[in-house]
Amino acid sequence: MSDLASIRDAVRQLRIELQIVNDKIAVTAGLNPRDLDVLDVIDREGPCTPSHLATRTGLPRATLTGVLARLEQQQWVARERHPTDGRSAQLRSTDRFDELRRLYQPMIEATGALTDRLPPRDRELLERMLTDLVTAVRQSNPLAVD
Repeated sequence: MSDLASIRDAVRQLRIELQIVNDKIAVTAGLNPRDLDVLDVIDREGPCTPSHLATRTGLPRATLTGVLARLEQQQWVARERHPTDGRSAQLRSTDRFDELRRLYQPMIEATGALTDRLPPRDRELLERMLTDLVTAVRQSNPLAVD
């Protein structure tokens, strides 16, 4: 049975490995590593405002403005008028995001093979634990941007 320290160490190791993969994918795609955070939020959570992106990524709004301008210029994101607030913009991912999906495919397949070996009940537990872990980290972050 694992103790809390070994679980915490495994999470730290996973964070490092994910960062290495993300850094390599960013370079291959011609992006900055933090660009992947912005693109991931937009792709997973759907069209969103710059304010939402600042909150979700922790990037200062001034920094995010430059990042979004560059990503839009490189056609990674499209800016559209917010459907209910004409003063606001929404950003959505473009078909170019498929380039990132292809780059992540080996990792997706490897993690899929691992989870496929688990019984459905264990997969559900793993998903619940990871979701709860994300929530706990997000809620306990003393430096979170509001």
